[in-house]
Amino acid sequence: MTAQTIEPIERKSIVESIADRLRARIIDNELAEGDTLRQEAIAEAYAVSRMPVREALRQLEAEGLVVFQRNKGAVVSRLNVTEVEELFDLRRLIECDLIERAAPKATPRDIEECKKHLHESEVAYAEGDVRRWGELNWDFHEALYRPAKRERSLNLSQMLNLNTDRYVRIQLSLEHSALGRAMEDHQGLLDAYENGDGKRAAKLLAAHLNGARDALVKAFRA
Repeated sequence: MTAQTIEPIERKSIVESIADRLRARIIDNELAEGDTLRQEAIAEAYAVSRMPVREALRQLEAEGLVVFQRNKGAVVSRLNVTEVEELFDLRRLIECDLIERAAPKATPRDIEECKKHLHESEVAYAEGDVRRWGELNWDFHEALYRPAKRERSLNLSQMLNLNTDRYVRIQLSLEHSALGRAMEDHQGLLDAYENGDGKRAAKLLAAHLNGARDALVKAFRA
């Protein structure tokens, strides 16, 4: 195998590693909306050249977390109320379809996977760890949807979650009772899911997402 065939694989690994780290910092609001992401500073911090940094930023741009502005470069994207509403409406369309398809197909092993993530999120909730809960929230939802075997829909759902998660985490940290309501919603979802009732699960999920959307819009306007 020549050096030319090895280099792209290694380079891709570096790009993904940088993208993963920057994504986590954006979702955790360590890098806030409007912050400029200087390629030179990032390259120096991670001891890499600017090329993989630029590719990582382009990847985050495709995910909606970063925008490139003239004379400013890469900037952490901002959301407004209208965009928040649209993102949640898209989530409802895609995720309700996923869970309705997935519930009747879920095996006992699939259900146990969902229960595991739900239990882990309950521990994070009890500890008041919003960051950890946010990570586990997607793990739980992904486990619910995966038996539908609709990879494109699942990927779209994940991207939409990435765009709203950082704002959801801020809202949850300010209103801890919202976390309790989310946990109650999740348990109801899992009960319907375990019974194979896709239509009820979809109805509960729609109410759950609408509630999250309305709470976040209220927080934005406040």
